[in-house]
Amino acid sequence: MDPTLRNRTAVVGVSQTPLERRSARSIGAVAVEAALNAIADAGLTRADIDGYVGAPAAPGASALHADGVDEVSAGFMVSALGLKDASWVTDVDGMAGGMVVAAVQALATGSCRYVLALRALYNPPDRKYSESRTTLAAGPDQFTLPYGIGPGGGRFAQWLQRYMYDHGASRQALFEIAGLAREHAQHNPLAIWRDAGALTLDTYMNARWINEPMCLYDSDMPVTGAAAVVMTTAERATGSPHRPAYIAGYANSANPTAVFEVSGITRRDVRVAQIYDGYAPMVWLWLERFGFCGVGEAHQFAAGDRVRLGGELPLNTFGGALGEGRLHGMGHVREAALQAMGRAGPRQVRDAGHSLVQVGIPERSWTVVFSADPG
Repeated sequence: MDPTLRNRTAVVGVSQTPLERRSARSIGAVAVEAALNAIADAGLTRADIDGYVGAPAAPGASALHADGVDEVSAGFMVSALGLKDASWVTDVDGMAGGMVVAAVQALATGSCRYVLALRALYNPPDRKYSESRTTLAAGPDQFTLPYGIGPGGGRFAQWLQRYMYDHGASRQALFEIAGLAREHAQHNPLAIWRDAGALTLDTYMNARWINEPMCLYDSDMPVTGAAAVVMTTAERATGSPHRPAYIAGYANSANPTAVFEVSGITRRDVRVAQIYDGYAPMVWLWLERFGFCGVGEAHQFAAGDRVRLGGELPLNTFGGALGEGRLHGMGHVREAALQAMGRAGPRQVRDAGHSLVQVGIPERSWTVVFSADPG
């Protein structure tokens, strides 16, 4: 990011629907609900929204990829919301972090005044999320799919196996990530796992494998739900009903540590971090890539009180994807913004001046720093 964009844009409205394992509601219904609530939270009306960005792709192997059925495109949402004056409308390929970055750039160039950024996911009641009936694999998939290694857990299980071998990490240490997610989810009324209570080590160690050495609780749960944020320029944000969450900087996966330089902060300035945890070992990977700890040290760094609420670097204070449910990083973005806005309720980290959020897989990821201070 160009450092001249530092704190020139901000999140001013936030919303998320309750998450359900299976839902009788359509993806369009939950998406519109999240959108309207985010707009209202910003103290605006639909007539004020002239920008929209989404990431509509349904990630499940058995997805229909049908607009309005298991995905909602920018075109669908503009029509459903009646955004007749929208001057900037797009969808991005990927997850929620890229949506925030695209909105920053659109606002900074004057392409629009207020951007609605939305991610909605749908868990079909009539099919398994990961089921695939394809019998022919082409391209790179022909070398991986026959062995059960697809775009999801299999590859991260392989990474984890090597990490454990190289650095002496254990499954008991990985439990710290899954257990923390469930612990923090108890403070999040929207979390799918909230009413399930704490995850015990015994339950975790005896859970069935998904991709060994990752078990059931090392993977996030597919859900139906939606989350949205409204963004605008720093100047317009001063009239918002809530304290804005300013975007201090962002960086992509090619050089993730650049986020500190462009934001003008150090690692020690980060008071709370939301790190994408679609699979539990991803948290270890990113803690090391950001330099919060050394290579091979994350399994020790992320154990104990350091990463809990009240600790030195609280992680995934809303429960993360493992505790809240799979929204492809939109829950992480929402929580990072709420922490910077001082609106996280019982999860609020004291003096959370700089809130970091990372969303995505190693080769395709965005990191954003939200700041409570526009200075």
